[in-house]
Amino acid sequence: MKPSMKAHVEAPNSRLETFSVKLGGRWTTIRLERELMGALRDIAADMGIGVHELCTEIAVDRPEGSFTSALRVFIVEHYRRFTGAGPTRAPHPAMARRAIWARRDQYWVKRRTIAIGAHETAAELIGLYGWWKERIPAHGRVPAHENINPDLLRRLGLAGLVHTVDASLADPMNYRFRVFGRKVAQVGAHDFAGWRISELPGREYQVAAAEDYYTTVTTGVPRLQQIEASVGGARRVYQRLIVPFSRYGGKPDCLLVAVAYRSA
Repeated sequence: MKPSMKAHVEAPNSRLETFSVKLGGRWTTIRLERELMGALRDIAADMGIGVHELCTEIAVDRPEGSFTSALRVFIVEHYRRFTGAGPTRAPHPAMARRAIWARRDQYWVKRRTIAIGAHETAAELIGLYGWWKERIPAHGRVPAHENINPDLLRRLGLAGLVHTVDASLADPMNYRFRVFGRKVAQVGAHDFAGWRISELPGREYQVAAAEDYYTTVTTGVPRLQQIEASVGGARRVYQRLIVPFSRYGGKPDCLLVAVAYRSA
């Protein structure tokens, strides 16, 4: 019998309660305030996914340490994002669009497709591709969302270097970042979590992301590229692997986007 999401009060005078959540297909327990668990459920519902799926995606990006601390930080940052608070947080698109478009010439991207296993391919991306391929079901196009394994991503050295993208809508310009890799946000000085592709800075940047993500969704085939980009005027060089997943075992509706930086 599967554990229930029902809370169990630990102590009469404690605000912490115990909840069961599923991370990457494995059940675990967390101790969290009831109000914060309610906020987490609200955020998941607003994103159109279950709380277990959201917890898995938060675990993908968390640093070493307490998972409950990572949940609290995610909840706070989710709501702070709408105020534009935080040193490296990108404000909500409605607040930032004018400033970004004033600097739109500072955002451009060039990309080149490379073969999985080519000598130039980053080892961590080869490892992620191999793990993804092994989990393709016998009667399905892509692995299920519940196969996403936060522990594996940390072992590969990709913690903080992976985005999760909601690709459930028909128009790729409406795909939305649910989680944005914290290390990528630090390098680029922006966290685009919560942003749609159409809200990214620079039309060229938007079109490139929409094309690559949409191709991965429609073909169900991972996409590996060498990227050279200008982010706010700063040049970045990295490899990017896009791998598709499905919540319901059918058409891909979620993407993991992993980044491996190269020397500029």
